[in-house]
Amino acid sequence: MKLYYAKSPLISSDIYPMQYGEQQCDNGYSFGPAVRNFYLIHYIYSGQGELHINKKAYKVHAGQFFLIYPKQTAYYKADDNEPWLYRWIEFDGSFSEKLLTVTGFSHENHVINDDNGVGNALKNIIDLGWSDYETIMSHFWPFIAALTKGKLLKKDENTAETYVSYAKKYIRSNVHKRISVSEIAHFLNIDRSHLARIFKSICGISTQQFIISLKMEMASQSLKKSSMTIKEVANSVGYDNQMEFSKLFKKHFNMTPTQWREQDIFQQSINNYE
Repeated sequence: MKLYYAKSPLISSDIYPMQYGEQQCDNGYSFGPAVRNFYLIHYIYSGQGELHINKKAYKVHAGQFFLIYPKQTAYYKADDNEPWLYRWIEFDGSFSEKLLTVTGFSHENHVINDDNGVGNALKNIIDLGWSDYETIMSHFWPFIAALTKGKLLKKDENTAETYVSYAKKYIRSNVHKRISVSEIAHFLNIDRSHLARIFKSICGISTQQFIISLKMEMASQSLKKSSMTIKEVANSVGYDNQMEFSKLFKKHFNMTPTQWREQDIFQQSINNYE
């Protein structure tokens, strides 16, 4: 069995992975009955078995997922003749329940088929093994996008405010890497130009300006509160080119990163970007 933990001091409260792993089970191997504290998804790559949850039994086979919600008692068992190989990921966050509503999972239906390449996206996470949190998150979001089939919202929730709210969640969760407006629009399954219009209408600035401003505010805090080099700070907010980062930083704060670090000035809170 392989088991890896995802830990970070900067965990977003929206949705975040806790642990992930894989196991080739022996014939008849079982787990539980047990209660989980977080959301847990298993994907069956080969073999078959059974899941017992909420007094309901499911036969589960290769190409299917099963989900266990927090605080639910579940028991699952590999087949006596064709035991399953499964990979799993455990996650939590205030966004989790809403996200799962568009996947086909529910408290009454704990098994769905993989028809969107979700299994491959999960395998990409498992293949990371032990890794830094930023790399894990860069693989976690494609898994979420595949799981939701690019549709994060119910039809009755397709309001401009909701799209913008979820766009901000995506930006905050991926602030460590380069983010494009097209990437966010694809994740939300809406047109890029539509996202650009509603974002500026609601926030008063463009999506790209919001991304840069959030990155600069986070970088400013790192410069003040850590001993990271300027290059390391630049990398931490998605800029490989230190010169590009410094140019954007100076444009935002009217001083260079070095000058900022040396100045004892008030730092704007990133809470403005909630």
